[in-house]
Amino acid sequence: ALSKWPDTPDCTAAVKALALRLADERGLRNALDPQGVANALNALSKWPDTPDCTAAVKALASQLANDRNLRNALKPQDVAHVLNALGKWPGTPNCTAAVNALASRLANDRDLRNALNPQDVAHVLNALSKWPDTPDCAD
Repeated sequence: ALSKWPDTPDCTAAVKALALRLADERGLRNALDPQGVANALNALSKWPDTPDCTAAVKALASQLANDRNLRNALKPQDVAHVLNALGKWPGTPNCTAAVNALASRLANDRDLRNALNPQDVAHVLNALSKWPDTPDCAD
């Protein structure tokens, strides 16, 4: 809910504090279910220029890139939200690795592609366009 008020100082301070916990506490990140990871990334994407949020995104993106079970547990809407969120950090290697892994899943999973609603398709295409030189995103 804090992401609905990104220009409010108290909300920004709370987000920074929570983002720092996510960045620093592996146990907290591991306790998030797939939808929680998607929701956290979506919320953090409202503050792309905030170092604490970037640190949390890097940690969550690394987790996604390295955990096939987590990626495969994301529902279609979650995949769209994750890709859309990661699109705020196209030059970040951790985000690129997570996007590559999710793009590969999309390329190889017809059921996942078919389950995306029109808005999700638009979000996914927009997100993947941030990595035009990445084979899994360009194909």
